Amino acid sequence: MTKTRNDYNREATQEIARDILAAGFRVFLAESGTYGFYTDQEGQKVISFQLDLCGVKFSGNYKTDQPRQTGNGWGIAENDTNYKSMIDAYPPHWAVGDSNWQYTTLEMHLSTYQSSSKYKEV
Repeated sequence: MTKTRNDYNREATQEIARDILAAGFRVFLAESGTYGFYTDQEGQKVISFQLDLCGVKFSGNYKTDQPRQTGNGWGIAENDTNYKSMIDAYPPHWAVGDSNWQYTTLEMHLSTYQSSSKYKEV
């Protein structure tokens, strides 16, 4: 059987998930197996990850009172393995401006995306 691009993406995503788990974080993968996120043990911050043409892209997540102006996340790194520094990162000022913002929690992330992504904790 010939492997598809999604097969390779699922395998690479599983490998990333194992690496993040080994670093002591909780990992959730979408039903498709091609993307996911990780959080600290308390579920206070969420870092999303997915594969793209350059490798693995990590993004921080936040909620703000001005989502149309500031969005709800920012790109942190590509192909990084310092999961602790990523989860400790602050959104840049250009991303949140002077809005009232907070990190997206596990509960908030799941309430927004669970119905479409069908995340499962690894």
